[in-house]
Amino acid sequence: MSKKVLIGYSTWSGTTHEVADAISQELQKAGFQTQVCNLKKFTLEEEYDAYLLGTSIHASRPGGPFLKFLKDNYTELNKKPSAFFVVCANLYQDTPENRKETMEWMDEALKDIPEISVLDTGLFGGAVLTSGEDYEKLNFAVKLVIKSMKKSVDEKLSGNDFRDWEKIRAWANEIAKKIK
Repeated sequence: MSKKVLIGYSTWSGTTHEVADAISQELQKAGFQTQVCNLKKFTLEEEYDAYLLGTSIHASRPGGPFLKFLKDNYTELNKKPSAFFVVCANLYQDTPENRKETMEWMDEALKDIPEISVLDTGLFGGAVLTSGEDYEKLNFAVKLVIKSMKKSVDEKLSGNDFRDWEKIRAWANEIAKKIK
């Protein structure tokens, strides 16, 4: 029987959701059963063999649903292999300085949550999405903020999607080996 892995995410406009789906595809190829879910609407009611939990970071803060899920479920998460993945525009360039700063933001946000032993934390460049299922569910005001953000990021960084799909898939395959 194949192991069952929960891939939970906290997203704003869908970037982290798309990364969670890519991770799920790699784990399925490796023989795992996966369930991808938005942590905003998810309650842990069954056991999984492993947990991969992702969040976007905006203004140096991980998503609220990600943090709430960790607070509510840290005991269960410590019983099974767990890993985090972070999707953040700060990683538009994957430099040691940007990785360090992004991890400092995570550490700061996690300081009030009992420690969770994680196998690894994948750090990935983010994107500013203005289309897709998650984006369409947002209210008008939030959509305006995201459109403004996209314009600003485009101007400053000459682009708005910094996800490295090859790196994301490679990380998922490394995690698959660790939880097998």
